[in-house]
Amino acid sequence: MAAIGFGLVLAQATKGSAGIGGIPPAILPDVSIATVLLFAALNPVTIVVAWAMGHRADATAKLPIAGFAASAAGALLLWFGTLFRLDFLATPARAAAGIFVAGIFFATGYAWLAFRTRKPDIR
Repeated sequence: MAAIGFGLVLAQATKGSAGIGGIPPAILPDVSIATVLLFAALNPVTIVVAWAMGHRADATAKLPIAGFAASAAGALLLWFGTLFRLDFLATPARAAAGIFVAGIFFATGYAWLAFRTRKPDIR
């Protein structure tokens, strides 16, 4: 049954450029790589979570995990921003996957800096 429905949608989509149901497709502006990198590098939640987790890490192997968790927290902030319809997040939110992946690398760097600048425990 689902295959028949998909076939009907596909048949209507291939009729022309009028779109499905006669509604033309919306052409959205591209998201620049600079925007993706800036949102990934300067997300405040990503920075705070990466710094906190990197500061508490006791081994360098935990830093990529801190980077992943911090980037996920930053992506959650981006999602909440679009949920509350903040206009300046409308275009970058379409590149949320790229922001998340780039955020992993930046957050791992922030976690590494926090790990390197912490004071050693002398107990």
